[in-house]
Amino acid sequence: MSAFAAGHEDLTLDADSPLAIPSRPELQEESSIRVGMELFEGDSGTSKQTNSLIQTRLQGASLALGFGFAIFASWTGFREFFSRDFHLGYGFLALEIFATVVLIGVGVWLSKVPNASASCLLWCELVIFGVPTFAFTVLHYLEIVFMAPIFDLIPQMPMSGWIILIFAYAIFVPRSWYRILGVVVTISLFPILATVFAMIFHQNVRDLILHDGSSCVEMFISLAATIFAAVSSVRMISNLRTQADEAKEFSRYRLKQKIGSGGMGDVYLAEHRLLRRPCAIKVIRPEKAGDPKAIARFEREVRATARLNHWNSISIYDYGRTADGTFFYVMEYLSGMSAHDLVKRKGPLSPSRVVYLLKQVCSALSEAHAVQLVHRDIKPANMIVAEMGGSFDVIKLLDFGLAKPMSSALQNTEEAELTVVGSLTGSPHYMSPEQAMGEVQTDQRSDIYGIGGVAFYMLTGRPPFDSGATLKILMSHLNEPAVPPSSVRKHGHGQPISPELDAIVLKCLAKSADDRFQSARELYDALNSLPESSQWNERLAEQWWTSNSSTYQTENG
Repeated sequence: MSAFAAGHEDLTLDADSPLAIPSRPELQEESSIRVGMELFEGDSGTSKQTNSLIQTRLQGASLALGFGFAIFASWTGFREFFSRDFHLGYGFLALEIFATVVLIGVGVWLSKVPNASASCLLWCELVIFGVPTFAFTVLHYLEIVFMAPIFDLIPQMPMSGWIILIFAYAIFVPRSWYRILGVVVTISLFPILATVFAMIFHQNVRDLILHDGSSCVEMFISLAATIFAAVSSVRMISNLRTQADEAKEFSRYRLKQKIGSGGMGDVYLAEHRLLRRPCAIKVIRPEKAGDPKAIARFEREVRATARLNHWNSISIYDYGRTADGTFFYVMEYLSGMSAHDLVKRKGPLSPSRVVYLLKQVCSALSEAHAVQLVHRDIKPANMIVAEMGGSFDVIKLLDFGLAKPMSSALQNTEEAELTVVGSLTGSPHYMSPEQAMGEVQTDQRSDIYGIGGVAFYMLTGRPPFDSGATLKILMSHLNEPAVPPSSVRKHGHGQPISPELDAIVLKCLAKSADDRFQSARELYDALNSLPESSQWNERLAEQWWTSNSSTYQTENG
């Protein structure tokens, strides 16, 4: 994994997305708050972008093929009108008009529908390429049956239509090369079937082909060459696009592959061109690049993180924008996994290991709070447990995208404008009651509440409140007292949770900020005084990482 996990276990509510807690019970339904809430969830945008691309391509293919059939229909009508040869031409004309109407109709319909579903697009794809396949099959059959006895040969004129259709699918449909191969091979079977049926039902066609099969050999060669050229072109273009993406440079850095996504942007594994040092680059998403507030928040995240020098905070190397205006910043690349993934894959951690990790988080937050910076999005997904420089179980606090100065420092007009009164900031599962109420002026004690939620998750495998619906979770933070982690932790998970550790977690999760630990240093001292504090050390951490190296390497391969 990188500094950013590929997926989050919970949703993050954006600071610019107001979500007021309704006072009337009838308004406390989850559906009533979704209009004003912007939720960021992994790859949800990717599928929409893919569908949009497919819809645009299918629209272009439908209109291109439709106008092609319209041209052929016009030529057929013109030819038959002047030649007075009605025995076959009108049949061709009717088929071409039918294909024209269907294809142009589908193309126009796709241009009018804003966002067609994936299943709808599959049906459109079937119609757009199924109708021409049917039309060409009938035309191919009729050409052979009626022209073979007249000219004493098998005509190759229908082959041009098949070649156009195969290339049209390869060019217009954004599918993988092996799927395109399967479709174009299927399409190429129809002219063969048309020829076979003509041989079965017409003696003269069969005799002609058996006497001289060169026309069939030429048909096979044409189809095979067309398939090879079309699929090879698709593979070549795909490889070139991949190489171009991988070679895309951000200042002095070369992107290698996408490794994660967050609310503000995507994260890529990258490499410094000269130093050859691996790093992670966070790039602001294109849809947010035109939003001044999004840019300001992105820059605020960089400035906030760059002020921190603690070993347990993510390190920022560089910041800038590309020639096309894309904002990015460069941070250290971490070889490890998020605390969320660690618990998901290995189960609840031992209390002594939880204390060992949380003391490091408290140290990192002590520095942030000392410079009047509140994180506001403390959660397991924003903590990476890593091996660094021969040290094991090093935990790194990251993603300061929602960080802001404390109330005493909120006099800066530019900072104040980025926070909406009554809005929610943070992740529902780990959000403090004051954040759930939409209070603007939160302080370091909100982060203490988040640490309590993270401790609860590490010890039990679930958040302190997990009632399903977002609004119910928020109401639980406001009104429902937390239970001791020991009452949730299942028996048989090794070391039991001491009453003293239970008390520390519950104090962190107190509803009133005055009842919590008042600083990260105070919480650190409380954790350090526990019996569990001396029961996990670097030697045990190294043993754990060594014994789990095969699983870890597989996960990161």
